Amino acid sequence: MKQGKRSQRMEETRAQVLRDAVILFLEKGYRETTFEQIATRSGRTKSAVLRAYPDKEAILYALVTHMFSVQFAGARAKLGEGADPLLVYGVETALQMHICELSESLRDLYTAAYALPSTTEYIYRSTAKELEKTFGKYLPDAAQSDFYELELVSAGVMRGLMARKCDMYFTLERKIALFLRCALKVYDVPAEERDAVISRVLAMDLGTLALNTLENTVRLAKAGFDSDTLWASAPEGREEDVL
Repeated sequence: MKQGKRSQRMEETRAQVLRDAVILFLEKGYRETTFEQIATRSGRTKSAVLRAYPDKEAILYALVTHMFSVQFAGARAKLGEGADPLLVYGVETALQMHICELSESLRDLYTAAYALPSTTEYIYRSTAKELEKTFGKYLPDAAQSDFYELELVSAGVMRGLMARKCDMYFTLERKIALFLRCALKVYDVPAEERDAVISRVLAMDLGTLALNTLENTVRLAKAGFDSDTLWASAPEGREEDVL
């Protein structure tokens, strides 16, 4: 009985800490947000926060697993069932770039996600499975491990472009087109198909979808994320470290 109550209190603490950390991340960015600020906002001691999450990266990991599932679900919903897998890939990646341009704190959040060990590994592994489905016909002899390695390349390009703020010369449209041109070439997509996908992606109103995705994340953060969902795919050792 006591164990059950302790477990429930821990889940409540995790949810509260994540909720307040996300708000701070969105306001200040990942790097400028400290554990002390998270503890203060959540009304808990730093040691209590550390019992819930072993480090700040663990909090970001919980958020990243949510954000990626939400933005990809939004992209697929917008395109509908049976959409061209190349177009789905183009929309999903372009959506991330749109979100990064909404604020510098979001840019910092995404570039951190593409740089820290646990979050990058989550991105690489989860994306590699989708890449095999999307690009398998262009690389018929490639195994999932090959797509994992290719994702290291495309994710590196993604992070580099995300970190560069758009301006009147390097517009968001140019950034998206450059990434897709490079990434689709890495996966051996023929030039004609690459050009067709890029044209279709650039013609879509992804700015509105980016805003909706952000608003949904903020809404869920304030309401409290589903901790079972967020921790179901935690990196090996995370759950034990916390408990």
